[in-house]
Amino acid sequence: MFTLPTALSLLLLILSPGWAELDDKPREKRQSDKLHVTLLYESLCPDTRNFMHQLGPVYKEFQDYIDILLVPFGKAQSERNGAIFHCQHGPAECKGNRLQGCVINSTANQAAQVQFVVCQMLAPDYSRIDQCANEAGLLTDVVQCLSSETGTKLQLQAELVTKKYSPSFIPTIVYNGVFDQQLQDHSLRDFRGTVCYLLRQRNLLPSSSTICQ
Repeated sequence: MFTLPTALSLLLLILSPGWAELDDKPREKRQSDKLHVTLLYESLCPDTRNFMHQLGPVYKEFQDYIDILLVPFGKAQSERNGAIFHCQHGPAECKGNRLQGCVINSTANQAAQVQFVVCQMLAPDYSRIDQCANEAGLLTDVVQCLSSETGTKLQLQAELVTKKYSPSFIPTIVYNGVFDQQLQDHSLRDFRGTVCYLLRQRNLLPSSSTICQ
């Protein structure tokens, strides 16, 4: 069973004056000069964990060219407007999805979001929540978010984004808001190569760049 570590309670500092009011619509940000990547995943998924070994180093190398949206929901389902969530890998995964949604929402810094998610997904259990948050420079009121309507709204928002693509496999990687099965298959095998292919195809690399050579 998932339990929050007591050490985390000592780290609860709020980054901003308060949680922003959430829009009910999926927030898929677009930056025209970057490749937009939406990652649909779930917190206890073995295939997602395997993909994290690619996501970490690839995002670190290409963060100037990637605009990423991390969506922790996967094949979960909600009932009664978020009163109940059912997750593919059980209640612990629902709590993990909710926790990751809360931490991701605490910062607009995508590098910190990715660093936390990769660290937490590759940890053996949830005992490293505080360590992963610290390493990513994130000190936030996670407990407040988890136990409040904010955590529920974030999961419902993640559900809206996920259902837009109706993924048959988790993780699902979507580029520029359009799912492509061939790109999905290539991404699971070679995320870096797929990113380079798309950056070149869309002329998003400066002519002087050697990053994909």
